[in-house]
Amino acid sequence: MAIRKEIVIPVKLDEKTFRRFARFDMLQLRRMWVRPAVFALIFCAFAFVALWSRLPQSGLIAAVLLVVGLGLPIVYIGMFLSQVNVEAEKRKLGKGKHVYTVVLRNQDFTVVSNQKDSEAVTVAWKDAAQAFRMRGCIYLYATPTKAFLLPNGQSNATDDAVWETIVHCLGANKCRVSRFGVR
Repeated sequence: MAIRKEIVIPVKLDEKTFRRFARFDMLQLRRMWVRPAVFALIFCAFAFVALWSRLPQSGLIAAVLLVVGLGLPIVYIGMFLSQVNVEAEKRKLGKGKHVYTVVLRNQDFTVVSNQKDSEAVTVAWKDAAQAFRMRGCIYLYATPTKAFLLPNGQSNATDDAVWETIVHCLGANKCRVSRFGVR
């Protein structure tokens, strides 16, 4: 399928969509949970060794190791989720705010921000990183660290047509569909 006209998506982003994207990007795509999990496993293993040794005060040492090993990763994840909430409030997304407009064409896509003094960014499809079709939204990554969110029902084409256009232009090898469904 080739694009015969441009698809225009004036993106109105809300807190829920932003939070869902942030969790996906940091925890699933970048797998930022791995280091805290390894840290917790190491400390829990040390706690088990301390208990197994049956030395004086080994129970106290094991308890301290468990508190540190489990507490720090919980604090790390909690701080991340808190920062996501602060960022959503800082951007004043609330129930929705028009943040940018994305225009999809055969050779590239352009993003025009709603911020003052902001220039339009045009990305050739060959230079774009990847795309994910998730429940209620498409995450279009211009670079591995810069994504544009395209919530469902906001374009001048159907959601399926938007996704098919992205797959066609970006390449099926760079596009993934959520295993949890897209509706």
